Amino acid sequence: MKAGTGPYPDARASAWTSIRDIIRDELDQRRQSPRDDMLSGVAHGTIDGEVISDNVAVNLAFTVFLGGLDTLPSNIGWTFRYLAEHLEQRQQLVHDPSLAHAAAEEFLRVFPSVPRTGGAVTPDAKFHGIDLRAGDKVIGITTAANRDSTHFEDPMSVRFDRTANRHLSFSAGPHRCLGSHLARHELAVALQEWDAGIPSYRVPPNTRSTYHGGLVFAIDELPLEWNV
Repeated sequence: MKAGTGPYPDARASAWTSIRDIIRDELDQRRQSPRDDMLSGVAHGTIDGEVISDNVAVNLAFTVFLGGLDTLPSNIGWTFRYLAEHLEQRQQLVHDPSLAHAAAEEFLRVFPSVPRTGGAVTPDAKFHGIDLRAGDKVIGITTAANRDSTHFEDPMSVRFDRTANRHLSFSAGPHRCLGSHLARHELAVALQEWDAGIPSYRVPPNTRSTYHGGLVFAIDELPLEWNV
């Protein structure tokens, strides 16, 4: 949704402006005092040997911020719900934290945050016997490919030992998610840090999870309990 639209256009536009101002200030700080972080890379980035403009830098950083605002928390929610209900695999991660990156990749495959993508047909075409006309709106459930048995052995199971995990949770081609590598790293770190501090947890009995499936497929809330 564009800034300035929706049920609260003024508040929404003000929020977008505030976020961009914060990002711009952070980039200014990185230009003066670079750090070992992504924003410093954006602030000092170049295209064809030329330092990228302030506006392009803000747009890049803003895109990464916005892209992970709902999607990664959604995946973390499904991931921790799964682990809370599967003791054996949770113990695998607790006993061997090095599995976190492989586990993160598998959870991204099984619980894609954005399961579909849409667009418009350009030339007339026929797809599996269906006539498509230029301008027709189409929606593709791209992440159904994540459970394709011709590409994934035992695709309905969560396995941390997959050596090739070419899922489409980040889409593909020129529209591949800009923050895919950051999301992978953040999920792996979340698994390692949580398990280090809270190795045993569970969903409270008689808990009924609710979820919504708009653009982002997410659990509305995930209560967990553990012993201290």
